Amino acid sequence: MVHIHNFTFFLFVVTVLSSFMFLITFRANDSIMAATGDIKFSKSDFMIKDFGIDNDGNPFLTVEGNAGATVPQKENTGYAYVFVTDNGTFSVSSDWMYTKWHTHVLKLDEKNCVESMDMNTRVGTEVSDIVKVIDVNATKVDKVMTVEFTISNKDGSLCATKIFDSAS
Repeated sequence: MVHIHNFTFFLFVVTVLSSFMFLITFRANDSIMAATGDIKFSKSDFMIKDFGIDNDGNPFLTVEGNAGATVPQKENTGYAYVFVTDNGTFSVSSDWMYTKWHTHVLKLDEKNCVESMDMNTRVGTEVSDIVKVIDVNATKVDKVMTVEFTISNKDGSLCATKIFDSAS
């Protein structure tokens, strides 16, 4: 009889713990989905107010809204703040797979499609009140753009499909 009581107690504990873990997971997923669902697109987050090189030698831009506040919600889509400098083209991007803002070194063609991209760059970024590209050794920003980009399901190309704003 003692073994039956121990086994019954063990099953009871496992059942209670499993139910508890299910409830925690369910609540966490609800919270995450609710938080993600609350993100709305705001064009002002992409309307350029100012750009240039800051006192530390980093390319920067400011927007009318909140830089970095809008992140992509659709598959195969992303947003980018693009800097064309005298030392290359840099994209501070957020995409559907990795919404944290990060930097790539790019080469764009005449249609604003990516010809090449260095994803393992040591270039950094700061996104707060302003968007900065760090450690690029640029002395001049020729142009900035804020864009939506998509990956084509047909050929895998990565292109700017909407240019929200640009300045030079």
